[in-house]
Amino acid sequence: MKRLLSLLLVLVVAFGLLAGCGGDGSTDKTDSTASDITVNAGALSTADVVFVKDGASVYDIVRPEKSEMEETARASYLFKQMKSILGVSVKNSSDAEDGTDAYEILIGSTNRPESQQALDHLASKNGGRYNDYIICTIGKKIVINAYNSESLTAACEYFVKNFLKAEGIKGGIEHISLTQGDFKDITVNGVNISKFQIVRPHFNFSYLPQTEAEKVKDYILETTGYKIDLVHDEYVKEAEYEIVIGNADRPGVTALTNYDEYSIAVKGKKIYLNGGSPHATGIAVSEFYKMLQAGAVTDANSTSGSYETAMANYDRSKTYYPTWYDTFDTEGVDLNKWRIMNDPEFSRAGQNGKWSCMSNDSAIVYQTGGQFYVQGMEDEDTYYGGTIANDRHMAFHYGYVEKSAICPDGPGFWSLLWFNGTSDGTNVLGSPEIDLNECFGEGKATQANCHAWPTGLGKSLGYEHTSLDGATYGNDKKVYCPDGKTFADDFHTYGFMWDEDEMGFYLDGENWFTYTTNTTEWDIDVFVNSWMFMELSFSVGRENNGLLCNDLTHEEWQNSSRFIVDWLYLYQLDDGVQGLKIKN
Repeated sequence: MKRLLSLLLVLVVAFGLLAGCGGDGSTDKTDSTASDITVNAGALSTADVVFVKDGASVYDIVRPEKSEMEETARASYLFKQMKSILGVSVKNSSDAEDGTDAYEILIGSTNRPESQQALDHLASKNGGRYNDYIICTIGKKIVINAYNSESLTAACEYFVKNFLKAEGIKGGIEHISLTQGDFKDITVNGVNISKFQIVRPHFNFSYLPQTEAEKVKDYILETTGYKIDLVHDEYVKEAEYEIVIGNADRPGVTALTNYDEYSIAVKGKKIYLNGGSPHATGIAVSEFYKMLQAGAVTDANSTSGSYETAMANYDRSKTYYPTWYDTFDTEGVDLNKWRIMNDPEFSRAGQNGKWSCMSNDSAIVYQTGGQFYVQGMEDEDTYYGGTIANDRHMAFHYGYVEKSAICPDGPGFWSLLWFNGTSDGTNVLGSPEIDLNECFGEGKATQANCHAWPTGLGKSLGYEHTSLDGATYGNDKKVYCPDGKTFADDFHTYGFMWDEDEMGFYLDGENWFTYTTNTTEWDIDVFVNSWMFMELSFSVGRENNGLLCNDLTHEEWQNSSRFIVDWLYLYQLDDGVQGLKIKN
């Protein structure tokens, strides 16, 4: 895919260098002079362009305040070129300043209406593909705009070479560069796929459908040349044409409760892709991808089916599928999958002279409504939490682990999903402890960690405990809940990807941190050669927590003193490398 985009960019830049103001007859480019332009309200201007008057620049350079396509760098480039070619200094500022009646050169998608008008004009000339760009005059503005940073660079370079002249430009500017390629259209009920956006839930979204949605985006770009947006439902208003994935906040979404069921519903201008589990939703998106390959999708393509049945047509050596899971639907903790720790196991000294206890009391560790709970409590002598572990029931080697959970929020509350080494691996120097999302009582943030603990042999050879603590990884491994919320406010998905090269950590389907594990003998022994098991833990008031329970409020004890897990899945590839051992 990267090679294709690079080739398209080369074609765009090469094409731009060959094209001149008067056009060269190419059907893949529109380069109109004044006589070609139909002038109407808000359309392109045919007025002469004068860059310098009375020894000063007529135009200011304006870039978006929030740069997304390296517009700041492009504006700096243009500033230097104008000073070199025209001999004048130019004001270079963001669009935060008002420029309603000013002469401006707009770089990228500024908040000036002319920036969008230029893209609309580009689309009207059979443009709108990802690598297209436009240079034009609208009113008092010269607009240089594109859909990506590379094309914006090409546009700026073309502007400098062909239009930035001391004598100015007669009759205004209209230069459109259309991407060359063997593209074909994809339609949904007769509407070009370029009009659609893909919508996913903002929170509690899985890596599996996220990955499949990105494949759909990439396929559309590669096949049609159009890049459609993949957006979060909470950030973007409902559009006329949408591909809605999962339980996104959109009218018409039907939630599915059968873990094995998936659905593809094509309804006019909307497409709904959903499933009763993360992997079923992922298969819905993947099956829709196959429909797109036919070139046209209609309402008649709507279908539903079984995940297991659909998986018969997939290569499991390349497709993650669930090998171990708990959806917590049983009345109590499933003792065929977990054991419940009980004091004194994993209990520790607590704050305020109390004992921080792991309890198996059914009022503290329990399941109800299809969810697993650990309820934090205290009495005069003890802080109570809980831990369940599957060390006696399974061990896994590589794969992707994902849970959906609500984390406690309050000083002294400590929760996480973590993985520890077993005796099943070939590691001899050390053993791993991987903390997927460790919340130290600060519900607005969670963090990952990779601990390496030396064995007796490792200690004799001089190895010591290491982790990702410290300046090198301290900030990167930490992630904050979006929108100023906390991880106690709602369910989020937390994912851990493990293979022979690295460990990646995911929040709501998107990577926030990756650690490379194959660079030293120590890391390879601990993180590559080990097998691991899982633990779900919530402790209260431990001495080494760092946040004092004394600061807990009544509201925090009442509303955010629970660790809730909705589901937990281990996904793996059947590739002869990843593995699972069931020990029941």
